[in-house]
Amino acid sequence: MTRERAGSAATTLSEYLSSPSVMMIAAGVLAGGIIGFSLGRCNNGPAGAQNNSALKSQSQAATFKKGTSPAFSTAGDESHVSLGNITTVPFQELYSVLSSLPPGKLDDLAAQLRQLPDDKQTAATIATFFKAWAHIDPKAALRAATMFKSAEAKTTAISAVIDSADVTQAEALARAIKEWPDGTVGRGQRDSFLASALAKWAQIAPPDAAKFFDTTSAAGKHFYWTASTIAQNWAALDPQSALSWAQSLAEKDGFNHAINGAVTGWWSKDHAAAEAHALAHLSDSSGRQLATHLANYIYSRDPERAKDWVNNLPDVQARTQATNMLVAQMGWSDPKAATEWAATLPPDVRDSSLRQAVHTWAATDPSATGDWINTLRGVARDQAASAYTNGLVGRDPAVAAQWAMSISDAKLRGSSLDRVASEWLRKNAAEASTWIQNSGLPVDQKQRLLALAPKPASR
Repeated sequence: MTRERAGSAATTLSEYLSSPSVMMIAAGVLAGGIIGFSLGRCNNGPAGAQNNSALKSQSQAATFKKGTSPAFSTAGDESHVSLGNITTVPFQELYSVLSSLPPGKLDDLAAQLRQLPDDKQTAATIATFFKAWAHIDPKAALRAATMFKSAEAKTTAISAVIDSADVTQAEALARAIKEWPDGTVGRGQRDSFLASALAKWAQIAPPDAAKFFDTTSAAGKHFYWTASTIAQNWAALDPQSALSWAQSLAEKDGFNHAINGAVTGWWSKDHAAAEAHALAHLSDSSGRQLATHLANYIYSRDPERAKDWVNNLPDVQARTQATNMLVAQMGWSDPKAATEWAATLPPDVRDSSLRQAVHTWAATDPSATGDWINTLRGVARDQAASAYTNGLVGRDPAVAAQWAMSISDAKLRGSSLDRVASEWLRKNAAEASTWIQNSGLPVDQKQRLLALAPKPASR
């Protein structure tokens, strides 16, 4: 359907508001008026004028004017409801009007939306309308959302309903989605929608959400996060029951994260008990992953406690993994602080964490990073300089080479020079060769670096 045909069914805002009859009776029909929005994006021309005249003579309507209350009008016995640019209407105002309409009128409005062309403006209108409808009757809104023929419009409408519906309605939505006939949406989309509804349901009734989850034969990536969310919310109420449920899922591929969710939820209820549980399971990769996940969760709520807890992990692999995660977290907001903290770590975990921190900081402020590295001494300075060299080689190999030469440890200096020479010779062999020949390095080391040049392709 073209925009002109879609618009021919309703009056334009300016024509309608200028109607003398509207101005005379608007104040007296608030209780019985029907809200109208111009569905069309264009009502110009003879056809539009004819339809505008017909609408005034045979239907009751009203319009939204941005920043004002709706104006209501009645004329004749027939009712006509249409939608226009509702994306500009304050949500509470839109909700107030739509909630006053009979359910059938909302279905009529949804039917009008299904006739619009697929574009960004239509998508925005669909999302706005279904978000408001979801607060009125989410099950009816969901049912109407599945009736769009366009896959994009259907996805937009369904997502708007699930995202906007109150958590108390999540159970009803989850049950409705589970009963969708085959072909309503693709299997992957159905799983994604069901997972979202379940995660919302878990906010208020996690045990019930877990029981329902067990009946869905849930599998695949869409449900990994949902299982973790259910376990986390449940553990905040009943840690042992939630943990037992999560452990029963752990045998399924990809669902081991449910245990992580249960332990983080447990931590919100009992810090010490959850931390002790994680400490008791550091002997394998899943246990170390659990410790890292818990450290991340603790950091989001109490950064200093998280750092102290990680520093005291008895397993060096778990400590390294968790420390790297904290450095990454800190680096997003304060790379300088992350680097300074990494430099204070014990030697057995400092190297990888400091490298990561320096790399992050140098990407945003290389000058400040270099100045800070020069305040260090000993092993920490060498590790930081080596990491800094790696970050510089792609942008300025000559400067990177000078930093590599400044490293005191012979083995670390050699490996850093190898990386610089390999990259530099690949990008500019003549320039790199000249620098190597004039570097003052021992002859055998110069020869080794020059040998790193890419070999010419054979003919």
